Amino acid sequence: MLSCNEQESFSTFYIKTQIKDLNFGDYIPAKVTYSNNDIYTKEIDSYLKYRGNTSSSYNKKNFSLKFSTKQCFKNLDCNKKWKLNAEYVDKTLMRNKLSYDLFRSFSKKNIAPKINYTLVYLNDSFHGIYSLTQKVDQQLLKLYKNDTNALIFKHAPISQPTEKHKENHFNFIEFSNWAPFYKPFSERAMNKLLKEVYYNQRYPSINKINKKEEIHKITDYLYNSNDSEFSDSTLFNTYFDINNLIDWHLLLLITNNGDGLIKNFYIYKQGTNTPFRICPWDYDHSFGRDGGGGLDLESFIDISRVKILDRLIKTNAFNYNKKLYAKFLLLKKNNILTSANINKMIDQNIKIITPYIEKNEKRWPLDSLDHFKETNFKNEIILMQKWIKQRLPKVESHLFQLKNNIGKIAQ
Repeated sequence: MLSCNEQESFSTFYIKTQIKDLNFGDYIPAKVTYSNNDIYTKEIDSYLKYRGNTSSSYNKKNFSLKFSTKQCFKNLDCNKKWKLNAEYVDKTLMRNKLSYDLFRSFSKKNIAPKINYTLVYLNDSFHGIYSLTQKVDQQLLKLYKNDTNALIFKHAPISQPTEKHKENHFNFIEFSNWAPFYKPFSERAMNKLLKEVYYNQRYPSINKINKKEEIHKITDYLYNSNDSEFSDSTLFNTYFDINNLIDWHLLLLITNNGDGLIKNFYIYKQGTNTPFRICPWDYDHSFGRDGGGGLDLESFIDISRVKILDRLIKTNAFNYNKKLYAKFLLLKKNNILTSANINKMIDQNIKIITPYIEKNEKRWPLDSLDHFKETNFKNEIILMQKWIKQRLPKVESHLFQLKNNIGKIAQ
């Protein structure tokens, strides 16, 4: 058992299962005991599986955990299903948490998963530091019960024209049949992947009703409406929440998350009379690291790849560029988008993680990935803090130029 000091900062999961049976797609039985607010639970009947796409090839794998009954954790809503994210390619272990926390701080209406750090023991052996992460589902996104128009899609192809959907779906099926990171998937998981992955409908169940036409409606509007139709506020507001889009746009620019442009987000509709909103997901390649995990200290992501944001910028519908800049300045004035505030958030995470980072790195050596052979937790934190200090003024300058139609910031 851990000391009282350890229990105060971390929950701890003790998981017992048949490791040889773990796979992608099919839950297997597990017994879980965890500490929560200094109290240890009794052994709980649970189910466990691996999760992830590209991350399926990493040594330290992500888990999906399903309890037989709802379980509650500090600062997190009760739920049966949870994500145990390995944060394997992020040696700070905090890029996801930092991004989600920032997004929620931009507006009370913004929703993003909350994360608690936890220690995981698998069959009595230390398995590392994990992020206990809320599942993005109808509960987290506050969907209206019994509303048949409540929807969730994960990185749906809203930046692809409607007429390309069928072809792209077919090409993905072809790709998935040989892509190395899908090889570990079980047959059931692959069948589910091929059925769902292009549109990525997560609610309601695609087995009950296929809602792909909702994505067709969005892309038809984004690609085929003329500028007058696109700028019609009544029509636009039936599709999107512009304030939510502004906050998502700012998060993308501040984190420079190129992987978040056309994937790594949820688009959801809470009910019949609500627009679609964005919930961010998977920001481990950010804050100075590119999509492959390499250093990326200077570039700006290409926002034009996001059709909705590209059209808003180019048409300046609803005075979008001015509103985008004004929101940045407001968040800066309110001490949210400042180096001091973001560093404070980083320091809070450092305080929790530091006592266990050496043990985690010993279990999962940093040199197992080429681009991390020359770094460690401390140096990666320094890199991220330096990057943030340089990044915020660049984003402000970029948004000022955008507002004044000067053009893109110099690369």
